[in-house]
Amino acid sequence: MVGQVFNSKADLQHVAKLYSLSQHQEYVVVSSTTKLLVLRCKKAEQSQCPWKLRAMVVKGTTSFAINKYNGPHKCVNPCLNRDHQQLDSNLIAAHIQGMIKAQFTLSVVAIQASIVEKFGYQISYKKASKAKLKALTNLFGDFYKSYAELPHFFIALEQANLGCVVISKTFPDIMENTKIFQRVFWTFQPSIKGFKHCRSVLSIDGTHLYGKYKGTLMVAMGCDGNNQLFPLDFALTEGENIDSWGWFLACIRIRVTNRRKLCVISDRHPGIMATMSDVHLGWFEPYAYHKVCMRHLASNFMTRFKDKILKNLMCRAALATKIEKFNKHMNTIGRINAAAQQWLEAIPFEKWALSHDRGRRYDIMTTNMSEVFNSVLKGARSLPITALVQLTFFRLNSYFVVRREQGANRLASSEEYTPYVDAKMKANVVKEGSHEIVLYDHIQGQFHVKNSRGTKSSSTRGRTYRIILQEYACTCGKTLIYGFPCCHILAACHFRSIDFRPLVQHYYSTQSYYNTWAPLFHPIFNVYEWPPYDGPIIMPSESMKRASSG
Repeated sequence: MVGQVFNSKADLQHVAKLYSLSQHQEYVVVSSTTKLLVLRCKKAEQSQCPWKLRAMVVKGTTSFAINKYNGPHKCVNPCLNRDHQQLDSNLIAAHIQGMIKAQFTLSVVAIQASIVEKFGYQISYKKASKAKLKALTNLFGDFYKSYAELPHFFIALEQANLGCVVISKTFPDIMENTKIFQRVFWTFQPSIKGFKHCRSVLSIDGTHLYGKYKGTLMVAMGCDGNNQLFPLDFALTEGENIDSWGWFLACIRIRVTNRRKLCVISDRHPGIMATMSDVHLGWFEPYAYHKVCMRHLASNFMTRFKDKILKNLMCRAALATKIEKFNKHMNTIGRINAAAQQWLEAIPFEKWALSHDRGRRYDIMTTNMSEVFNSVLKGARSLPITALVQLTFFRLNSYFVVRREQGANRLASSEEYTPYVDAKMKANVVKEGSHEIVLYDHIQGQFHVKNSRGTKSSSTRGRTYRIILQEYACTCGKTLIYGFPCCHILAACHFRSIDFRPLVQHYYSTQSYYNTWAPLFHPIFNVYEWPPYDGPIIMPSESMKRASSG
């Protein structure tokens, strides 16, 4: 109505769009300036519809007031198309902004469905995708400008959290004082400190970015004494290739950890395989041991041989803790398909079979740790680059806060081990009570331990295992694999009144668990308190821009 006042021109435009959608009518913009907005019916000429709206800025303010209005529409044929001219990406972005904030992973298809439900119109995938990018920009900043903001944020991060590691790589640009972004690596000091108390295993993985610009998020995850993932470091790169993986792993080796005998679990990407065997990068044996993710190997195996029975046998061979069982499964594969057996034999057994692992991977057979955290960051991979980095900071802080308190509570309760090992050890204690024990050598502690219950693969009196207690060795292989005593060694320890606790690796102690998560993150200062940044302006590469992002 005439005299109606809106806080801004944008507010008036938004309401006019909603009105037109509700009436199934469309309008065109006759004039639009900082002081004037004139709209008229799209069918004014063909149907003589008088609908028209004129509004002007209220002097001395940013408000807009309607000073002329002819309505309602007199069109005989309202808009009944599948789409609507006023249902543009700006209006859709405003509609979905709250949904995006609550769920970063909201799909384009879900946005389309929401628009149908709300307005009754079917929008194109491209329009919905464009609206999602606009909503993300409204919430988290401009995708392009975010690259320029990143160095300043890292300065603020290091100001409040000393010891953070940031390594960036750029290309020169034709413009003075500007650089083209290529890669950035970052990790936080609490992660560097906490990893010293984790088991000597690292899971690495790379996954695509979903936002306006392409790229790959690389992550490295440790595993704490409670069998929980431990986020160690991150990188944003141009993609997965030999050079980018070599750079990422070199950053870890030089700036994060120089631990010897570190077990690295990954897929068989050529970039990773080349890096792990490069004698100049510090990841070759015995400085590190490369292991293959069983799930990725099974996927490759399935692609090659397309046989679920063979794939299941391959997984059973990989998971077997005894060499005898491993050989049995491999022979079965060979009888079914000799080529499949040869394909597996071409890959060193110690890279993928638990029975040949010698306790390096702690029964961690896949890169699930990295992939789980990647799924946690799935929505973040749609965000502008600086917002993504900020989210890793806040997510890691929340991990540390919760688990630090859990560790402190267990220490206060005098719990010796983490819940994960506690449960395993209690189960093993129950099992050892039903074993039969025969002592052969009391000096070396050589025993035979027999399961009291029969199994399908042994006699009714059960399978027999050989133990040399002096070497903490059992033919079941599980003590070496897991890092804590199996039920057979527990039975022998109980028989000889020997303390089993030295056999539990220190990573599983409550003290180590607490030390893992004890380091503190500190809040980042307000923007106006950040130190100045006087370095070059960082810009994204045009080659990394998605074709559909406009």
